Amino acid sequence: MKNTIAIFAFIAILASSSFAANDNTGTPAATTTISGQVFDKATGEALAGVKIILDENATEVYTDFDGNFTISEIASGSHEITTELISYKSEQKSIEVSPTLNTIKVEIGIDNN
Repeated sequence: MKNTIAIFAFIAILASSSFAANDNTGTPAATTTISGQVFDKATGEALAGVKIILDENATEVYTDFDGNFTISEIASGSHEITTELISYKSEQKSIEVSPTLNTIKVEIGIDNN
C-alpha cells in the first residue's frame, strides 16, 4: 500500500512538472528571441559593451564587439528595452512580442552626451 501511494505521488509530481512551461493547454508556451544592434546615432558606429535591459532589470545582456545582442525566451506581450552606456544618453524602445513571431530584429541608435 505504501509503495502504491509513493508511486502515485511520484507520477503526480512528474506530470505537474511536465506542464510547468505551458499555456495550460498542455502545449509549450511560445517564446520569442529579440536580437539587434546598438550604434552611435551621429557616426553610425556599432557600440560594444552597451547594457541592454529588458523590462526594468528582468533581464540584462551586453552588446558584443560589433554592437550585437540577443535575448532569448521572451514571452508574448509588451516589453521595454533600455540601453545604458557611459557618456551616452539612455534610450528606451517599446516592443510588442506576438506568439507567432520567432525572432524580432531591433536597431537602436543612441546619442552621445
